[in-house]
Amino acid sequence: MNHPDTDEAEPEFASAERDGRNRRGAWVGGTVVAVVATVAIAAWAIGQSSGDQSDASAVAAHARPERVAAAFVNAYASYDRPRLKSLLAGNALANWSSTRDDNVADEAIEFRVLLDSCTAMDHSNVGTRVSCAFDVHALGSKQLGRGPYSDNTFVLTVRNGKIITSNIIFNYANNGFSREMWEPFVGWVTKHYPKDAPAMFESPDPRPEGRSATLFHQHIADYVAAKSS
Repeated sequence: MNHPDTDEAEPEFASAERDGRNRRGAWVGGTVVAVVATVAIAAWAIGQSSGDQSDASAVAAHARPERVAAAFVNAYASYDRPRLKSLLAGNALANWSSTRDDNVADEAIEFRVLLDSCTAMDHSNVGTRVSCAFDVHALGSKQLGRGPYSDNTFVLTVRNGKIITSNIIFNYANNGFSREMWEPFVGWVTKHYPKDAPAMFESPDPRPEGRSATLFHQHIADYVAAKSS
């Protein structure tokens, strides 16, 4: 699944680097997407006093693109939307409403990002493109002993300490998530809660609208309980 460009504001930076693929099961940013991550987060102290803010902004503009990208992933994973927006500029900021809606929908399906690493791909006059590979748990897959689901990527363009374009690729159709989690979950909810199914699944894209978040949280818990018994 592709998510188009995202938006802007004043960033806090987090550096995410993983200590080997065997650590993919840790959540990023606390309990993040509480997202995952055995990610080491290096907090960038910005603006301890009003006199420090201009200096902090200058430092932020020269931060490593990989660190800025990791901060974006961490904010997305922790559903910290004010912070997420603060990291955006340019086209990403112009498309903030789309990114916000995707983030709300991911929170509803309990989308847990297991960050692998962020790597600079190329540099140009536009900015530096950074790829952040990640695995995913969602819809209670971790509790059910399934997944995590791999081959997913954040592709971000960083310029002057901000994300100016963002594409989030969740390879759900090819990495087993659709077959093992999404389709069985849709079938189970449709059978057991047919009145709720239209509100949850009316979109062709397997990411629910924010308004159905309460139903998703409720029925994910029901589904895990039913399949675990």
